Formats: sequence, C-alpha cells, structure tokens
Amino acid sequence: MKQSATDAPGRLAQVNDTSLYYERAGAGETLVLVHGGGGDRRYWDGQFAEMARDFDVVRYDLRGYGKSSAAVEGQPYRHEDDLAGLLDSLGIDQAHIAGFSLGCQIVVDTYTVYPERFRSLIAVGPYVSGHVSAAATRLFDEYGQCGAAFAESGSRGAAERFVNMPAFNPERIDPAVRERILAIASDHSWWWANHHDPMQTVVPVATEKLADLAVPVLIVSAQYDVDVCREVADLLEANTATGVRVDIPGASHFMLMENPVEFNRALRGFLRGD
Repeated sequence: MKQSATDAPGRLAQVNDTSLYYERAGAGETLVLVHGGGGDRRYWDGQFAEMARDFDVVRYDLRGYGKSSAAVEGQPYRHEDDLAGLLDSLGIDQAHIAGFSLGCQIVVDTYTVYPERFRSLIAVGPYVSGHVSAAATRLFDEYGQCGAAFAESGSRGAAERFVNMPAFNPERIDPAVRERILAIASDHSWWWANHHDPMQTVVPVATEKLADLAVPVLIVSAQYDVDVCREVADLLEANTATGVRVDIPGASHFMLMENPVEFNRALRGFLRGD
C-alpha cells in the first residue's frame, strides 16, 4: 500500500537511458502530473496531496529537471517516450494525464504517439507544438533571454528573468506565488543555456492532430494567462470534440499555484464526470 501524499518518498525510475525522479501517493484511477518549464514537479504542490485523496497520483521531474538525470549531449531523446516509459516502469496501463505549460505540449504530443495510454487529457496554461503566432514568438524570445541571464549571473539570475518575463504578466502574479516560483526556478539547472540539448520533437506537430483527440479533454486557462496560452486554449476548445473549457478568474499563468481551491475543484469535477 502506498504511503500518504504527505510522506510519499521520492524514487528513481530507470526509463529508457535515464533516471526519472517521481513521487506517488493515493489510490484509485491514476492521475499523472507533468510540470512546466523553468521548474519541476513542485509546481504541482497544491494538487499532489489534495488529489491523492481520491486518485493514485504520480508527479515526476522531466529529464534535465529537478532530481531527474540531465540530458546527455549527442544522446537523442523525447520527453514523450520518457513519459510512456515511466508509465511502463510503474505498471500503469492508462492514466488521466495533466500537463502544465511546457508539460501540456509534452502531454499532447505524447497522445499523438501513445493514445492508448490516456483515460483523459488535462491541458493547463496550454501550448501545443506547431502553433505559430506573434504571441508565441514573443514568449519563446523572452524565455531564450533566461539563458543569457544564466550566463551572466547563474541560476538565480535566470530565475529572476524567468519570473519577470512580460509574457507572464508578472504584475498579476500573487506575491507569495512569485516567491515560490523564484525559489523553484533558482533550483533549476538551466542546462540548455550552455549545452546542446539533443531533445527530438514529435512529427507531425500536434496542431495537425487535434481532431484526433478522442478522450475527454479539460482545458484550463486563466484571466491573465500568457497571450499565446489563451490562443491555444481557444484552439483546443474549437478543435477538440470532447474539450471542456475552464477559466480561473483573477489568476495568472500560474493559476494552479495561485488558486488551488478553484483549480482542484475543476480538476476533480472533470475527473469524476460531474
């Protein structure tokens, strides 16, 4: 029997050619939580213990993030294969799989390759591969500047640049959440800033496959979410026959941390079919 979420020990799973750090707690249908960029599994602190009251919850650090192994230059990999491999390692055939920000891109791409692994898909602060717009270009340009900040002043400098990215509407981020993001991002290695990341992408891109999403989809955005994420939320809502849209009022891109009560209510209701 797994321990409670409050004392669930972290473990390393040997997946493909790497080690992925994960935490698991609760019982019932499995819910997998995939974090966003500039951070790690701790973005889901407001959900992990709470959702483990009703579900078997798994959260993990992506390759190159948190306590998972770093990527190796010249050794190609895909986050999507890592996610499927982690499910295999943990004996999970199917799961509800949620992705936040970068994690959403990974989760949607994983569906295009491994659709049989999904009970449902939860897209939070969403982005999907293949979406091109002026807002997307601005976001990626700003994120790229975190690499320059890392070169100048290390992880703390990169974290400061990250949390102050104009795309995030930083004036709208709750001050306590801002400090939490800063702490998490300061722990990030920012490995990609001075290495060649051999990560490979899934082809075809997700924007060409959205109509193929045949499982229930929850789309969660926020009033002050990143512009491109609002665009993608609209795209998912318009192009997925099973999509349900929720917007968290008064919250920024980090809605799952700023308003966990409202966020968790929407997530639990969706998973229960309310």
